[in-house]
Amino acid sequence: MADITRFGSPKSYTPQHLAERILTSRAALEGERKQVTVLFADIKGSMELLADRDAEAAQKLLFDPVLDRMIEAVHRYEGTVHRVMGDGIMALFGAPLALEDHAVRACYAGLRMQETVSRYGNEVQRSHGVQVAIRVGLNSGEIVVRAIGNDLHMDYTVVGQTAHLASRMEQIANPGSVLTTADTVGLAEGYIAVRPLGPVPVKGLADPVQIYEVTGAGTARTRLQAAAGRGLTRFVGRDAQLDQLFRAQQLADHGRGQVVAIVGEAGVGKSRLVHEFLHSQDMADWLILESSSASYDRAAPYLPVIELLRRYFRIVVHDRTHVIREKISNGILTLDPTLQDSLPPLLDLLNALNGGHPFRSLDPILHRQYTYPAVTRLLLRQTSVQPVVAVVEDLHWNDALTLGLLIELVVAAQNSRLFLIVTYRPDYRDEWRDQPNYHQLCLDPLASEKLADLLQALLGSDPGLAALNSFLVERASGNPFFVEEIVRSLVDTGVLQGTRGRYSLAKPFSSVDVPPTVRSVLAARIDALPAAGKRLLEAAAVIGHDVPVTLLQAISGLTEERLRALLDSLLAAEFLYPMQLFPDLQYTFKHSLTQDVTYSGVLHERRRDIHARVVDAIEELYTDRLGEQVERLAHHAMRGEKQEKAVHYLWQAAGKAAARSALSDAWACFEQALSVVTTLPESQSAMEQAFEIRLELRQVLRQLGEGRQMLEQLRQAEAIAEQLKDDRRRGQVCAFMTTVLSGLDELDEAVATGTRALEIAERPGICGFALSPPAVSSSRTTIGVNMSAWSRSPPTISRRCPPTGPTNISA
Repeated sequence: MADITRFGSPKSYTPQHLAERILTSRAALEGERKQVTVLFADIKGSMELLADRDAEAAQKLLFDPVLDRMIEAVHRYEGTVHRVMGDGIMALFGAPLALEDHAVRACYAGLRMQETVSRYGNEVQRSHGVQVAIRVGLNSGEIVVRAIGNDLHMDYTVVGQTAHLASRMEQIANPGSVLTTADTVGLAEGYIAVRPLGPVPVKGLADPVQIYEVTGAGTARTRLQAAAGRGLTRFVGRDAQLDQLFRAQQLADHGRGQVVAIVGEAGVGKSRLVHEFLHSQDMADWLILESSSASYDRAAPYLPVIELLRRYFRIVVHDRTHVIREKISNGILTLDPTLQDSLPPLLDLLNALNGGHPFRSLDPILHRQYTYPAVTRLLLRQTSVQPVVAVVEDLHWNDALTLGLLIELVVAAQNSRLFLIVTYRPDYRDEWRDQPNYHQLCLDPLASEKLADLLQALLGSDPGLAALNSFLVERASGNPFFVEEIVRSLVDTGVLQGTRGRYSLAKPFSSVDVPPTVRSVLAARIDALPAAGKRLLEAAAVIGHDVPVTLLQAISGLTEERLRALLDSLLAAEFLYPMQLFPDLQYTFKHSLTQDVTYSGVLHERRRDIHARVVDAIEELYTDRLGEQVERLAHHAMRGEKQEKAVHYLWQAAGKAAARSALSDAWACFEQALSVVTTLPESQSAMEQAFEIRLELRQVLRQLGEGRQMLEQLRQAEAIAEQLKDDRRRGQVCAFMTTVLSGLDELDEAVATGTRALEIAERPGICGFALSPPAVSSSRTTIGVNMSAWSRSPPTISRRCPPTGPTNISA
């Protein structure tokens, strides 16, 4: 049973940041009616587990570890453990601290504790032959908080059957399951996946109760979930653009697939327009698939496509490879068994294809030729079942392969119920503007009358704000984001007092109070943060636009309690907001400009140190999935000046891009790797890396038709081989140069390099060289090159070696 010394009072197991918030707000909380979700959890068959076992040993092996995992899950989602009851707990979400999404958090806590206890139970089963499982029950309703003691013990009055039903859900749940009621499901709808179990008689109630099993997270758990919606300003000034989206949607719904490109400068409201459209009632029957990009992701082939597929197949971050395979295979079979030939490309995109599968060894061009139709057929087939809207934001940061696939999708979607929405900045030009189903929707800065509506929503109608309104109209130039940030700065500095829509001037306003540019506004807000909060925001900015809390904690070195407290303050200040609650908490910057300004304000030395720590943390946190992280690792290793790791990951990223026919992206990564290699201390190892990278780059340049670039890289490789005094590498380069020079019609030099290759091949101990085709015949005075043979196939240089010699090297 529970250790009374550890679980005697709530204060002994409540995280400090939660305890402080409760105690400092105690006066305001007492006597309040709260909407809550109650959670009960217990160990199934605890008495049987105690049989024939020493009580102390059972407590150490079974009870305390399980209770710890239950409590951790509750605190992870900011619930409070009201009571520890021997072999279980009772927890509240929404009291004493109010939580708008209390039902969602309680469901996620139940899922997490089942996951962590199940893992622990498997360990105990293997080591001691004991089965450990828990039951979880939930219900939502009202309570009245009467009093809160210094030890955090809370005296409350239950309204109706709130706690009783939660307890009954736990008691009838099967081990390993989470049961809840219709009240909780109604509050968390869309955020959780459930399985209806029908009406069940409940002791103490006259009528049966409809119950559900919570089986996992739902689709509405990412960037635009409930928490992301809090604090948004009233949507104004875009009615005409919203109508255009709805007209395109109606055309797509009738089988005339549409593409709309939303174009506008940063901060003008592209994402907000998409958000309003997707959350309208008209989209209730549509399948919504969303993805976005970041600047350092542009070298990651197909990344936005992979995000779309993850959402389509409901793949979460901790799914193991076999689970991913099952989800994709089952999804394809359910949708249309004739799509089975699309499985290898789809599995490959999601890193779930067996390593020995023939698809992995395909030529990059064939790889692309199979991948494009696989994704396109999947989406188009789905539109025959349900209309689909696919959103790809920040197209200006996408990789070449994704852009190519989207072009193919645009053409193929003309007679389907597919609606593709893309967003990008004005300096980017898409390649499908000539398609008949394409429309461009340009978002200009808000006109003066619409900007007045925005200011009314933000500030209110106090006559004393007239001068400020005029100033904002002039300074913000109609950019909604600029307006919001300036107003927030004025609130933060005490110029404005009140609440949104009801502000008044607290002190005389002058233009000096507001920095001259948005960058200055954001920098001033950042500087106004307490030192600890500012340092955490800077660390988050170095990680990127989206900030996994586990990664942030790893690089910050903060305790969980301190980290949560600082994140709460940044959330309250509207710098960050929760983007994802389950399975791992992830925050995002409210706007990318906020991240840009924060990042640029970090001193170079500290920025470099944080980047380096991010590399180390990713390597530790994603040890078995580093292949998915190579682009991010390369980005941080370069900026963290971890040159050897930067070369390693850039080289991997280049190979990954080349394997998927993202040749331009591969070229860029190879060039970056070479630029970093030159900064390494001169050594044989560094020179060998520079040599091999150039030879791999040659293959990419060949496919791109960049003959002159190939020749330049090979000449530099030849110089490195000379420095290394490595005859094998000299011969290898000469063989490749013969190929390239002949293709450039520089036959005299081709003959010369072929001659050198043959001469090197004849040296003792050198294996693997002969030139054929083209046939290179030598005499005392001439070497001839048979160009007709050359045109049929590239040359190789080889010479037969003893069985123990090096392997043949092909050009």
